[in-house]
Amino acid sequence: MSKAVYRLSSIARPLEAKYPTNRAVLIALPLIGLGLGLYAYLSAGGGAVNAVITGLEAMVVTFLVWALGREADPDRNLTAFVAAALVIYALVMGLPVAVWTLAFVLMAARTVNRTVGQPAKPGDLVMVLILAGFSVFADGYALMGLVAAIAIAIDVNLDRSRTLALIAALAALGLTVWQLIELEGDFAALLWPEAASMHLMALIGGLVVIGLLSSLLCPRPTSVCDARGEPLSHARVRGGRLVISLALLVGMAEGNALAHALYPLGGVLLVTFIVGFIPTRPGRPAD
Repeated sequence: MSKAVYRLSSIARPLEAKYPTNRAVLIALPLIGLGLGLYAYLSAGGGAVNAVITGLEAMVVTFLVWALGREADPDRNLTAFVAAALVIYALVMGLPVAVWTLAFVLMAARTVNRTVGQPAKPGDLVMVLILAGFSVFADGYALMGLVAAIAIAIDVNLDRSRTLALIAALAALGLTVWQLIELEGDFAALLWPEAASMHLMALIGGLVVIGLLSSLLCPRPTSVCDARGEPLSHARVRGGRLVISLALLVGMAEGNALAHALYPLGGVLLVTFIVGFIPTRPGRPAD
């Protein structure tokens, strides 16, 4: 099944039940959805429809954070599970998440680090552009198109045979330019909203710095690609962490609420940095 998926996409990573960690996720996700849906039904009083929506959103967000943890730290399953546990706690506390942007960052990171092992196919780049568009126009992160362009540019810089992919980078940059035009030149508010909380921005800035340090100090990975069995690229894993850090950084430009909604990215970066001090076993597949 996975080989058939890899023929269609280089950034889609199916959850194969033959791996114990994947089985654990496949079992846990419905339980998480059921638990948070029931909690919403009993506590919020929003009715059955709200409970179902809350449960489904919890499943999607938990999976995305877990998957992003795998991309940020392919050598350690602990990173993905701790990051997922933190976001579950945040969801119980009722903290909102920018779901489209979270999905976009995951796919952008995969485009760079190539954990599957193959370069992004044209359809993959279209998927990244679509998700970037939702992040820019639906979630409201005007500069996320720039992040998409940088991710594609990093991929091309590490594989000069893919210069045509720069067309997708220009299209991604066009999303940000389009949104800036929609702002009618009000760039000052974009760069630093007047109501921005200094404490929140300092906290997010600290997480960005931690992410950049994690990228800089990233050890050479010992895991191998999903499809080819080749060792993961050190430069690409570092580039993937850089993309996550940049996404969190540009979120600061949107003010308190939107910046706060990217807390799962900060959680992944923080956990990656801390867990990074734990030694790994060589030769483990990037399951």
